[in-house]
Amino acid sequence: MTQSRRRVSTARPGPRAKRELHAYVGRQAIFDRRLNVIGYELLYRDSDENRARFDDVAKASATTMLNAFLEIGLDSLVGTLPAFVNMSAEFLLGDYPIPLPPERTVIEVLEDIPVTPALVQALHDLRARGFRIALDDFVLTDATRPLLSVANIIKVNVLDVPRDEIAAQYAALKPSGATLLAEKISTHEEHIFLRNLGFYYFQGYFLEMPLIARTSRMPHDRSKLLRLLATLYDKRLDLRSVEGLVAAEVGLGVRLLKVASSAALTRGAQIGSLQQAMARLGVQQVAALVVLILAAGFDDKPLELARQVLIRARMCELLARNATIPADEMFTAGLLSLLDAILDRPLPEILDQLPLSALVREALQGGASRPARIVDTVRHQNRGELASLAGTGFTAQAVFVAWYDALRWADEIMRQL
Repeated sequence: MTQSRRRVSTARPGPRAKRELHAYVGRQAIFDRRLNVIGYELLYRDSDENRARFDDVAKASATTMLNAFLEIGLDSLVGTLPAFVNMSAEFLLGDYPIPLPPERTVIEVLEDIPVTPALVQALHDLRARGFRIALDDFVLTDATRPLLSVANIIKVNVLDVPRDEIAAQYAALKPSGATLLAEKISTHEEHIFLRNLGFYYFQGYFLEMPLIARTSRMPHDRSKLLRLLATLYDKRLDLRSVEGLVAAEVGLGVRLLKVASSAALTRGAQIGSLQQAMARLGVQQVAALVVLILAAGFDDKPLELARQVLIRARMCELLARNATIPADEMFTAGLLSLLDAILDRPLPEILDQLPLSALVREALQGGASRPARIVDTVRHQNRGELASLAGTGFTAQAVFVAWYDALRWADEIMRQL
């Protein structure tokens, strides 16, 4: 934990509706003895103000992970370095799944989480999965001593702590074998003292103030996510039904494409469709993503916009079949073709942030190619620009049949929700 305290206030700056258009993450570098950056701690933020305001630790943890991994992207935030992420007891004990890649994540155990045998065992299990464990603001007592057996890194708060007390803490913790990190360093003299004492990692305002990253985020419909989650855990799992539900929740569909193509998971291999994304991730990873979004507490989006997304996606799929173009990838192109309206940002700017297949990107960028003409055809039909359909290469009858089928299909999915 940095000097920016987690529970500054329960007050919220500005109207909630305005803040929900963006995703925020704070980031503060961690240095070694040679002042090389060895990782970054990711911090909860809900505005451009560099302070943490929340009263629900689990929700703050979920929001930070969601924003860092799926909205902004770990590669953009930390490059190839590990991310240090504060997690509440709900995540550590398995009530909520952790969707972050273990090889890139250092889990920080908050200082106010009760130390129980269940917690210690859960941390051992997380280490076995490949996560590293850091003890945040750690103070050695009889109650906290069991945590030493699972710690890779121990963070010692040095802010306003007398030097003799810091030296005593260092001497007591050094035999544990964990790497000792001095946090909340505020002066040059303090840094020199801590380095001479033997600390190996360093963090604090003297070395770097937290920086805030911000991006536009996708809205979500909580009711659709709940229905999808129930379907994923149904013993009679029907993957086709799951695909339909994912397609109806465009924000989730975009995130699945990002996760499935993430360099953290697949070295950036391109994904062409939701079907491929779900096959690569598996049911458990999709469910983990849904749970994380629900835990972050996003609000509903307009149903009509979701309906129009479904119509576009289905039309693209049907027209692609007639044109012998991969229908699943064109479904994805239709799904993404309304992102500019959803995020109120230019579509090319949004597409630059998505790891799309060449066909999907070609379809959405416009031009004279057949994939691009399909998307243009669907856009004209969707907007009622019937006079513009003549130059698309499709007959009026083919467009009408595809539109009518897509309309019925979308309405059926909306009724199921």
